[in-house]
Amino acid sequence: MSNPAPDQQPGGEPSKVSALEEASQAYNAFNRFVAFRDEDSTLVMAGKLLLRFLGIFIMILLSPFLLIGLAIAFAAVL
Repeated sequence: MSNPAPDQQPGGEPSKVSALEEASQAYNAFNRFVAFRDEDSTLVMAGKLLLRFLGIFIMILLSPFLLIGLAIAFAAVL
């Protein structure tokens, strides 16, 4: 009988902490990518601004689905 990986619970599902850490790392990587730097040209700054607005728009679009998923998860637990 083998031991489960440290980031997995006995049921075989990844732990919530690991998922939150991965989401945080992905957001931080995106935020660093679209950050303005002194050496950026005006065109690059405009592209980064567009990417930032697109990221915000995608997060707003996904938020209702995430809230519905959380509600279903809490309902399943209760």
